[in-house]
Amino acid sequence: MFFALVAMVMMTMSANAQSIDNSSKLTFDRLANYLELRVNQIEPVKKAMAQFDSSLKAYNQLQDTSDAGKAWEKIQARHKATMKKILNEKQYDKYVKTLDLTVKNTADRMTEQLTATR
Repeated sequence: MFFALVAMVMMTMSANAQSIDNSSKLTFDRLANYLELRVNQIEPVKKAMAQFDSSLKAYNQLQDTSDAGKAWEKIQARHKATMKKILNEKQYDKYVKTLDLTVKNTADRMTEQLTATR
């Protein structure tokens, strides 16, 4: 059940990211403002976010979901490590809280949808 939920969360996040493509600049600008990015951090963060998105897309293509939880943890850990190298401590803490909250909210919505369809 947990692995199915993780897989569904990631598919939803990826689908949401794709649907936001039209407003991705606005979304990134809001994130940059929230994190108070310095000019020299903007391009590295954009690149890190693009790599994360690419990893999510690859994750959604997994045929064998038995290791979905481990795969998600690896993707998330790699992304957080990349962001930690780019951001200062205060920015990184804000980013991790935002990312974790997004994952939690997405998981909660998916759980509600699963419960409603049963």
